[in-house]
Amino acid sequence: MWITLFLAALAAFAVFKVSLISYRRRRYPEPHYDWSQINTDEVSFPQGFHWGTATAAHQVEGSLSNNWTIHEVAKGLEQSGAACDHWNRWKGDFQLLSDLGITSYRCSIEWSRLEPEPGRWDDAALQTYSAMIDELLARNIRPIITLHHFSHPQWWEARGGFTKKENIATFLSYCERVFDALSDRVDTWVTINEPTVFSTMGYGLGMFPPGRRSPRLTLRVMRHLMLAHAKVYHSLKAKRPEVQIGMAKNVTLFDPRNRWSPIDWPLSRLLEWLWNGAWRNGIMKGRMLFAKIPEAKNSLDFIGLNYYTHVLTGLSIVSLRNLNFPKRDQEVATEFGYPMYAEGFRRAIEFLAPLDVPIEITENGVADASDALRPEHLKRHLWVLSQAIKDGYNVRSYHHWSLMDNFEWAEGYSMRFGLYHVDFETQERTLRASGEVYKEIISSN
Repeated sequence: MWITLFLAALAAFAVFKVSLISYRRRRYPEPHYDWSQINTDEVSFPQGFHWGTATAAHQVEGSLSNNWTIHEVAKGLEQSGAACDHWNRWKGDFQLLSDLGITSYRCSIEWSRLEPEPGRWDDAALQTYSAMIDELLARNIRPIITLHHFSHPQWWEARGGFTKKENIATFLSYCERVFDALSDRVDTWVTINEPTVFSTMGYGLGMFPPGRRSPRLTLRVMRHLMLAHAKVYHSLKAKRPEVQIGMAKNVTLFDPRNRWSPIDWPLSRLLEWLWNGAWRNGIMKGRMLFAKIPEAKNSLDFIGLNYYTHVLTGLSIVSLRNLNFPKRDQEVATEFGYPMYAEGFRRAIEFLAPLDVPIEITENGVADASDALRPEHLKRHLWVLSQAIKDGYNVRSYHHWSLMDNFEWAEGYSMRFGLYHVDFETQERTLRASGEVYKEIISSN
């Protein structure tokens, strides 16, 4: 009930105070292509374009103890356990990258593995991450390191995590220590992954740790994540000005479910501002959610784009806590429930373009255990990306999510995003047909 009232109040605010909302819908209705008339094999990419895949530490490494493992038990969720046992199998998994022809690999550092207790640093674990970097470089694969990808030590969570501004200093100290150890070989860094997802799912819908449902905390965490990013950015740039530092932003588009509804229109506009526009305003102007964060202004050397779908929005948006997504008649539903909407990929790129920094596609993929949809999903999105680059948008890479099936957060092991199928009993990896498609695209470009 609380979230219904909250959204209704915000919708009313959007109707009567629309001049305060900086992000405007630019297209109506949302575009849809006749894919039967498009040859998705006709793609071309510039010299030096990076082809990649992505993973996150908690989803693949296994045998961790952090805020997520505590949440899994507390909420009765499927437990991550050994995951892909990547911590022990990383050399073999890096061979999978080479087999695909990958030139860029995005992965994350697990803070809880490096600092399992406050002030106790595991140098052996850091050496393993260092060895991973050396192996990637030996294979001519560019590493992109993400410093925070949803997970962190439980002891830091117990202190309030990102809900308390004073905790940012501890997060900064962790980032600086990792950077000092690896930045002599890593020149591309992501500070924080999907800040809006982290704050909304953890403090709004309660599906991520710490499982809270508080609009007040959601907005506070959003602001603190922006501040944390800015502080990390400026500190690391002062150490090595030549490195490239950015953030990975999930750009989900919000469109009115009923195109003639006086409710769906302002609600979709408001949600897109909260999810996307307020964040962009923070980077461009140093103001976010009615708070001044001057350190955030222009605190990007590039922006990472994670794109998956659009959300058809109406008063039924409250059902999102159960991940029930409506779709247009011409759209195909993915196993996650949301529709495949490749046309939105171009819109997401256009949304980020005013930041005036290069774009790295840090995530794009689909849950598809049977691999029936993924080949077409991959080809459609790469065709859209190819067209955007031809039209002048500065996109430097594409990282498919994910290299292999893994632990998909609140959904556990039920959602399979991998180019490689993983048998979680034997840990055997098997290349899917979509992986062959991606390999061929890389080889041809």
